[in-house]
Amino acid sequence: MSGSRSSKLFHPSRATMPGAALALSALLCASLTACGGGGGGHSHAPHPAPPVQPAPPPPPVNLGPLYDFTPIGLPGITYGVVDRQGIANGGLVTGSSWDASGIVRAFLYNGKTNIDLGTFGGANARAFAVNRCGQVAGWGQTPSGIPHAFFYDGSLHDIGTLGGESWGVSISTCGKVAGWSTVPGSPRHAFYYDGKSMRDLGTLGGQISEALDANAAGQVVGTSTITGENVLHAFLYDARTGAPLLDLNPPGFSSQAIDINEAGQIAISARDPVVDGLLRAFRYSGGVLQDLGMLPDTNGSVPHAINDAGHVVGYVYSDAGQVAFVHDGTSMRSLGTLNGGRFSDANAINASGLIVGQAVDGNTGPEHAVAWGPGYGLVDLNTRVKELPAGLVLLEAEAVADDGAIAVRTNTGLGLLRPRKDDGK
Repeated sequence: MSGSRSSKLFHPSRATMPGAALALSALLCASLTACGGGGGGHSHAPHPAPPVQPAPPPPPVNLGPLYDFTPIGLPGITYGVVDRQGIANGGLVTGSSWDASGIVRAFLYNGKTNIDLGTFGGANARAFAVNRCGQVAGWGQTPSGIPHAFFYDGSLHDIGTLGGESWGVSISTCGKVAGWSTVPGSPRHAFYYDGKSMRDLGTLGGQISEALDANAAGQVVGTSTITGENVLHAFLYDARTGAPLLDLNPPGFSSQAIDINEAGQIAISARDPVVDGLLRAFRYSGGVLQDLGMLPDTNGSVPHAINDAGHVVGYVYSDAGQVAFVHDGTSMRSLGTLNGGRFSDANAINASGLIVGQAVDGNTGPEHAVAWGPGYGLVDLNTRVKELPAGLVLLEAEAVADDGAIAVRTNTGLGLLRPRKDDGK
C-alpha cells in the first residue's frame, strides 16, 4: 500500500558525474595523391596534422522530474500531516489539519479543492487513508467528544464501534475499512468493516489488538497482545475465510505488521526484548518470515512500507546516526544521506520504486524532503520544484502515489508535488 503510522502500542522510535572522456587521437594515413608525387613516387613533405576530435558531451545527470507545487490542507492551519496511505493517483490526498487552538480536522484534496470532511457533531476529526476512488477512512468526534470511525464517499458515514470509540486507519481499493475500537471489558480490538457491518477480529489471546492496514483481497494486518503476556505479536487476518488471527511474530521478538501489499506480502517491525530492545525489519511472504538484516556497522533496522513488488523501505541506525534503506527481496541497500549528513529516512515507496522521505542537509543543516528514484539517487525535492514559493521549505515527503505525486510537509503546512507533464521544461 502506498506516511508511516506506528501503533499506539509499539513505537520503533548522485551518482557522481563521470569526467568528460578524453578525445581519441588517430594517425591518418594520407592517400598517395594527397601525399603528392605521381607515377608511384613519394613526397617527403610533412603530413598534415590530424584534426582534433571534439570530446563527447557529458551525459546529462538524471535528477528525476521537476514538480509543480500546490498547497493543500484546510485554511488557517498551523500544522498538518498525511499518513503513508493518505495519497492516491489523480492528485487525491487526505490528512489532518490542526489550527492554532489545537482543533484538528480531516480533509480531502480531490485534485482541485480542499474539502473539510466534517465530524459527527464534535469538534475534531482525522483522516488516515484514501483509495483511488476518493473514499477516505478516519474518525470524527460525536457531540460528547467520542471518536467514531468513518467512511467517506462524498458523504461522511459513521461505521459504528464495538462498544466505545473507534478509529478507521486503512481503506482498501474496494472501500473496506480496517482499524480498532474499544470494546466492553477490554481496551480495544481490531475491526474490519466490509461495507455493511463492523467485524470484531478478536486478539491472539490477550486483551488488545489493532489493525494497521488492509488490501483489496480482504487481508488485514496489525498487532495484538498474546495469552498471559503483555507482549505484542504481528498478525494476519483473512476476511475471505474468517479464520482466527494468524500469529506472524518472529520467534523471540515482539512485533507489529505495519503494511501489506496486494500480493499479501507484509512488512513487520520487530523488537528484541533481550538484546537492548534492538529493532529489526522482517518481511512475510508466502508463509515464509524473512529477517531483512542490517547494513554493516549498524545496530538495527525499522521498516515503514512495502510496495507491490515486495520491496521494503525504512531506516537502519547506529550510534553514528540513521540512514534510509531499501530491501529488494534479496539484499538491503543504503539510500544514503544528503550532503554528508547523519540522518535520512524512507517513509514510502510506490509501485515503480519511487521512494520518498526526509534527510538532514549536512551534519548541522535543516531537514529537507527527499526522493530516491529508479535511475537516479538521492535528490533534495526543494531543488526539483518549478517556481517554489519564496520562503517555503519542503521538510518531509510523507507519501507517494503510483502516478508519482508526492505529499509533503512544509514549514507552512502541507503541499502536493505533481510531476510536470512537459518533462520539467
